[in-house]
Amino acid sequence: MKEPLFSILIANYNNGEFIVETLDAALSQTYPNIEIVIVDDTSTDNSVEIIKKYIAENPQANINLYLNYSNYGCGRNKRKCIDASKGEFFAFLDPEDTIEPTAVEELMAIHLKNDKKYSIVYSTHYLCNSKLEVQSTSNWAGKIPVGQSNLTSTGGHISHFVVFNKFFYDKTEGTNPHYVVAEDMDLYLKMEEVAPVFFLDKPLYYYRKHDNNISWNDTKKIINAHYLLLAQEAAYRRRKKNKINISNLSFWEIKRERLLYNLLLFEHNFIKRNFLKSLGYLFRSFLYVYVDKDFYILKRIKKITKKITKNCRKR
Repeated sequence: MKEPLFSILIANYNNGEFIVETLDAALSQTYPNIEIVIVDDTSTDNSVEIIKKYIAENPQANINLYLNYSNYGCGRNKRKCIDASKGEFFAFLDPEDTIEPTAVEELMAIHLKNDKKYSIVYSTHYLCNSKLEVQSTSNWAGKIPVGQSNLTSTGGHISHFVVFNKFFYDKTEGTNPHYVVAEDMDLYLKMEEVAPVFFLDKPLYYYRKHDNNISWNDTKKIINAHYLLLAQEAAYRRRKKNKINISNLSFWEIKRERLLYNLLLFEHNFIKRNFLKSLGYLFRSFLYVYVDKDFYILKRIKKITKKITKNCRKR
């Protein structure tokens, strides 16, 4: 019996420096039935030229390149990748990362051996430097404790390398095109609601840390926190509506996350000397004081006071 078609999805934007390594990793997979779908989000570097040359030099490979006419952003671009794919199963491979040659084969074996009952099968990953030299293994990815959610797990979380079952993906609302970050977390939460997930405790993915993905300033942290909160609140509403019981994704967890988000905005605006805005966010934080068991508000105020004092001394 022929193996189901598998789609490796690459949402590219300005990764000409690394894209050949990524394509080589996708093309060297031991799984025999693969298509590679690349959607370029109006890159301003030489990515497209490199990809076109690569396709021309590998005519035997099933590689399809799609070009956006305007910049879609992360969520919408990844959704286009999925919509353009034809596989029964798919996975995202970021255009600066690579995977083990057996990555698809090993995770697909679990899907097929278990009658395709899992919505997601995932592994852990290596953390690498800009040269893709392994520095450590992720301590984020891991098995989610029974009854808990991916977002608020006290154990492991869903992370690279993730193989999605398209049958179950189609039972969800799909990737949210409006998310500029945290679109993967939003999708993981949706997928775990429609079928079980499975973790393989083996690093199969190489995550490259470089200048573009480690420059997390305060603004980016706030944007990320905002979309994570949106994903969590959306999951809470879905699960309440559909009577899905995941014990620690509760009303109290939602309120606690809102508290932390408002404190983040309070700190950011206070340091930027937007005092009126900062007081507004501090007031909003106090609305959730009933979940502030660890005195987050007082700790954050103390932290900001130290920062301001330190800055004043430097001057």
